[in-house]
Amino acid sequence: MKQCRTPLIVYIVVMLAIYATNRLSPLKPSLGIVVAALFLYTPVAFLLIKKRPPSLYGIGGKFMARSVARALLLAAIVFPLYAAGFFVYMRHFYSLGVTFPLAPFAGAGHVLGFALNGLLMVAIPEEVFYRGYMQAEMGRCDGRKIRVFGIKLGVSVLITNALFAAGHLIVIPDVRRLAVFFPGLAFSWLREKDDNIAGPIVFHWLSNMLSFFLFSLLR
Repeated sequence: MKQCRTPLIVYIVVMLAIYATNRLSPLKPSLGIVVAALFLYTPVAFLLIKKRPPSLYGIGGKFMARSVARALLLAAIVFPLYAAGFFVYMRHFYSLGVTFPLAPFAGAGHVLGFALNGLLMVAIPEEVFYRGYMQAEMGRCDGRKIRVFGIKLGVSVLITNALFAAGHLIVIPDVRRLAVFFPGLAFSWLREKDDNIAGPIVFHWLSNMLSFFLFSLLR
């Protein structure tokens, strides 16, 4: 069971480092860089130390294009349904409606900055760490698996995404951030479908962009 404990210990150490950075005033402005670096270089370090191929964590490989295409197809199916539910929810619970054009803060420059930051500092690092490293390492501990939309998934997927959700509370302690558990399940499914994290990265990034635009439309 040692192989099951190792990724959990790594997760705790990484989260403690993020928490400490967030609490120390001199370091707090660099929080985003620290988080991205930890999420990216922790898996890379394990690959180098243990001399494992990047494909073990779903990095690279011949199925990247197929993984991205599947993510785009899933987004085309899920996003309209999510957007409709989002506006109904915001109208019912917060009395907020939709306005056009976009709110002023969603100018072209701001959108580009958000898009680049969301890809390079959020989607790529988080998917490398959670769906790449954590899901692969925790997957070794799976026993019985169940088939979900053509893919066999074990309890490691639930654990990975519970940790993914909990990690969001370290930076912003708001219980609503635990809701990322649910899109995380889609990220995990995409990762297993093509044994690649390219699709999860794209879907994660597009999900964040969608949320950005939906909130931009609220008044």
